[in-house]
Amino acid sequence: MNPNYRNLALWAIIAVLLIALFNLFQTPQTRGASSDVPYSQFLQDVAAGRGKTGTISG
Repeated sequence: MNPNYRNLALWAIIAVLLIALFNLFQTPQTRGASSDVPYSQFLQDVAAGRGKTGTISG
């Protein structure tokens, strides 16, 4: 393999990794299906048996 192509391939891999890392930290995506729900709606969902887990913050 030509050394110039090997060098170009190495820089291309580095560029792709940098872009992937930038996208990972720039737009964090939520893991799983989570959403903000008003407390009153949460209580109604739990009473109806639709709530499995919840995290209260703030």
